[in-house]
Amino acid sequence: MSDWMGRLAAWGRGHVLAVDVALAAALTGVCLLMSLGTDMSTAPGLLFATTTDAMYLWSAVLVAPLAVRRWRPELAAWLFVALCALHLVLGPAVAYGDVAALIALYSVLTYGDGRRSWRFVVAALVMTAVAGSVWSLALNLGPLFDVSHGGIAVSWTSFLPTAASMPVCPAMGGVAGVSGAGCGVKILGDAAALAAMILACVASVVVLALWRRSRIATLAALRERNAAIAAREEDEKRIAASAERARIARDMHDVAAHTLSTIIIQADGGRYAGAHDPDVARRTMETIHHEAVRARHDMHRLFNVFDKQGECGYANVPALFDGRPPIVRHVEGEARADLLSPDADAAVFRLVQEALSNVRRHAGPDAHVTMEETWGSGSLRLVVHDDGVGGASLDDGHRPRYGLLGMRERIAAVNGSVEAAPDPRGGFTVDASIPLQQDSRTTSNADARGGDVRDRIAGGGVGTGRRSAVGGSAGDAAMTRVLADWSRLRNRLIGAFSRGRARDGSRGSLVGRVAAWTDRHYLLLDVATAAVATTLLWHATFNDMGLDTASSVPMPARRAAAVAVTAVLLAPFALRRRFPESSALVMAVMCAGMLFAFPAVPTVGLFALPCVHAAVLYGRNGVWRWVTATVAADSWLVGVKIASGQLGYLSLPGIMFDPDSGSDARRALAVGLIIGLLAALPCLACMVAAAWRRSSGSDVLVLRQREEALRAEESRQKVLAANMERERIGAAMRSEVASTLDAVIGSADEGLAMFGHDEGPSPELVSASFATIGGQGREALAHMRRLLTTLRETGFSDDASDTREHAPLLRPSAALDDQLVSMRRTRA
Repeated sequence: MSDWMGRLAAWGRGHVLAVDVALAAALTGVCLLMSLGTDMSTAPGLLFATTTDAMYLWSAVLVAPLAVRRWRPELAAWLFVALCALHLVLGPAVAYGDVAALIALYSVLTYGDGRRSWRFVVAALVMTAVAGSVWSLALNLGPLFDVSHGGIAVSWTSFLPTAASMPVCPAMGGVAGVSGAGCGVKILGDAAALAAMILACVASVVVLALWRRSRIATLAALRERNAAIAAREEDEKRIAASAERARIARDMHDVAAHTLSTIIIQADGGRYAGAHDPDVARRTMETIHHEAVRARHDMHRLFNVFDKQGECGYANVPALFDGRPPIVRHVEGEARADLLSPDADAAVFRLVQEALSNVRRHAGPDAHVTMEETWGSGSLRLVVHDDGVGGASLDDGHRPRYGLLGMRERIAAVNGSVEAAPDPRGGFTVDASIPLQQDSRTTSNADARGGDVRDRIAGGGVGTGRRSAVGGSAGDAAMTRVLADWSRLRNRLIGAFSRGRARDGSRGSLVGRVAAWTDRHYLLLDVATAAVATTLLWHATFNDMGLDTASSVPMPARRAAAVAVTAVLLAPFALRRRFPESSALVMAVMCAGMLFAFPAVPTVGLFALPCVHAAVLYGRNGVWRWVTATVAADSWLVGVKIASGQLGYLSLPGIMFDPDSGSDARRALAVGLIIGLLAALPCLACMVAAAWRRSSGSDVLVLRQREEALRAEESRQKVLAANMERERIGAAMRSEVASTLDAVIGSADEGLAMFGHDEGPSPELVSASFATIGGQGREALAHMRRLLTTLRETGFSDDASDTREHAPLLRPSAALDDQLVSMRRTRA
């Protein structure tokens, strides 16, 4: 049902002209049917007597502009004003088509340009005064001209002055209850009364239109936001997967490249130094084994779970200081690692790790490192400087690659900045700035200082003065004031009826702000409405409970009981939008209890209708099933209650448990079924209306629920895309790099086993063992760099073609949906 309702609503939004033409034709038909039995003496004309044919004509003509009320709202409004002026003068003073005035005003204020809405409000006020005057004249004096005797005669004696001074008006019409000393007073009184009634309708329509316009703007914004969320889902999945590739590339470089570089350096050093010193060889082999095991562990964590940072934070920076190279650390200010966000905390660790790894690889054997930390009020400045060869490291053909790129990406991801370049004084410098989170200890002090500043600004405002005009006539000054007053009034009207916010950024209309406030605080509004309803309905509950006859109980106690019961019965109504399904269920149970306990059908049970409406509108998709069942059960009880009352039983237990009411009970059950069907019709109508509103997307809360669902789904899809990309890449990485790490670990184990023998290994064997490990490390490092290049240069979709000369080592993944289907097939 919701599908075809949604399609129908979408078609209606796309074909407003066709819908409005059909509605205008239907309203025209209603006006013509109402004109059939009209007594034309009750609808006289201002100039001439009117006929039924004239009533038909003007009713159809006045409704015609409504056919374009949303397609061309301003054209429809001005056209109606012109036709209305003609019909007030030339046609019947009162026509059934006059109801189109309120519809036209509502449409132009709702769908027209808000900056020009004030013009239509002013036009409505003018036409209100004109219509009230014309109706009063026509009803009290009749037509001006009489053409019934073959000529044209003036019906009003000596025109209006004489007629107005008559003691009694010629016509016996007018507004009931308005009288005066003479005809003139009666005309004025009737004109004022009629204008007041029209003005009340106009004011109500203006408020409703502004309210609706604010709702339309809110709904349009929510629909656009939801459409944008749904449209960017594929892009977000692609971005999430690409971000995961970049994260893996950075972490692989920081984890594996750092470790492999250490292994290569240790193997090269152990190959020469360890051959002559068994103790150095053993310690070096243990270092290689430890680094390889740690790298394998880090790779396992990298590809199997999201990086929770673990031992990669500011507090673990000292673990990177292994004495090679020597490091001197200076800290200025109070170190507040708790002010670093989790991502910033990890970024600091990776920055220092990459900087030190670059020093070990490129700065030379005698380099020294100085690390300076400056903790400021809003940022941490971290400078890592070495006194090595600096820019000379580029002379051998080496070019900065993914280490510095990943460093910059990590720092930029936390809104920081980093500079890495050879230092003019010699060596190489990495200078980074990482923002800190706000310190809760200083927030209150800052707020207090800000409040003092605001107070001083408010107390020492700039004084303004007025300069009196020196010269110029009093008339010019008066005209200037009039023009200024008109300009201010015009600006206020434009501000009051403008859509949303004006172009200058000023706030929207008061009604629009109230509408937006009620959307945000709907629960408070519903509770207030329930409180007002309690004050109005407790009298009815007092009678429905039969407390009016309980004379043995004091009146204050009975009134208090009626108020309390009414408040409890209206509680589900107050919470219907916050807890729609629970409120509907509680209301159904309480209605059934009231039908059993109360002598009469409870009046407060009418509030079950909005609860049913809210349950279908805001509840889950299949909620209408059990709501229909509860509606059927309670409606049948209502029917049985009414039928049993007609048979003389005051309560349902009386007819159900009375042993002598067998035939009456069966009759009440049968008749109650028919009455229950009639009682269920309003509930079913509420359910259909709720389903229509839900399908058409014309409710703010529904659209906000959809937005939350879309955002949750978007987040889920992003996580899923990142997970699948990581699993896909992880499989290749394990086969390409982890196997080499396992080989290095195996070689290190064999090397350590050699030192367990009493005679010890020969220098040639030690050198060969280190040479094997170094070769494995270099092979793994070269291979890993090719994999990182693939990660950086390929995307999440099939952007790369396998027809190139060298296909990438990691092929881009297929679409996420295709991967899911493939995974399901594999698991099956």
